[in-house]
Amino acid sequence: MPRRWVPLLVLGLIGAAILAAIVSISVGQKSPARPVEGSDAVQRLYGGIEQQGSSLGSPDAPVTISIFNDLQCTDCAEYQLETVPRLVEDLVREGDARLELRNRPVGQSPTTLAAVAAAAAGEQGMEWQFAHLVFLNLDQVRTSGVNDEFLERVAGSVPGPEFDVERWQRDRGDPEIEARVESDDELGAELGIAAPSVVVDGLGGTEQLEDAPSLARIEAAVEEVGEG
Repeated sequence: MPRRWVPLLVLGLIGAAILAAIVSISVGQKSPARPVEGSDAVQRLYGGIEQQGSSLGSPDAPVTISIFNDLQCTDCAEYQLETVPRLVEDLVREGDARLELRNRPVGQSPTTLAAVAAAAAGEQGMEWQFAHLVFLNLDQVRTSGVNDEFLERVAGSVPGPEFDVERWQRDRGDPEIEARVESDDELGAELGIAAPSVVVDGLGGTEQLEDAPSLARIEAAVEEVGEG
């Protein structure tokens, strides 16, 4: 007669093999990060506009609008999300101005995780998309705060197949990028401004606008300094 324990032994070995495979997959393969919201909207806003590092728009534009802001400040996010889209559509796409994103944290540290991560995305011409996605989704990390997991989700949501997340991860560790982000904070301190503030430069001079300036104030400054 066949021994009863043989089928049970075979089933046990099969079960153990399946369990080992599941453990191996879960350990050896990291699940893709869940996307954050707003990728399509970000692409519609910034798609087709020239970018180089923190600069958005034509380098030949007669006016430069520097926005000093903190990517980890929820109150600052509201200002950025209300103001930047109008500037992009009304001035940047028309070639009348270009934007510069400047890091100016509200805390004591001269840099933040989000600012360095956005600057790293700028190495691939995607700093403004990355920053906008951070601002759009800050409410998701209001309790836990911005961390690597959140920033990886943002990176995975940057629109366009040309964005290389692995390269972005490497660039985040580049000391030169962190130094560039820190230099923005130093400039803001020299100017005596806090986030969010705006500096408008043109042939007609410079206008420094503090305390979350309205779109009307920025547009008036653009008109003033653009008359060189």
